[in-house]
Amino acid sequence: MTIDDISDITRKENFIYYRREFFGNASYNFMNRVHKGRIEFTIETTPMGTKDITIKIVDPVEYPLIPVIKSLKDYIKTMDKEGKLP
Repeated sequence: MTIDDISDITRKENFIYYRREFFGNASYNFMNRVHKGRIEFTIETTPMGTKDITIKIVDPVEYPLIPVIKSLKDYIKTMDKEGKLP
């Protein structure tokens, strides 16, 4: 199970400065097949400075959700560190 890409990322307007909300299209690769689906995710900075990521998968996934969510969180953390999020 790998995440190929998260494309068409758009940031939702939010008036809480420590919470950023996004939505986009994720491309998953598992069992030698590529699947695409819409996702929504939130990055919230805690008072201790750590970042909590919550993910909502909008389109159904033909794979157990826990590995998909874990892979998406890792991918989003990397994108955030590299400054690739809007």
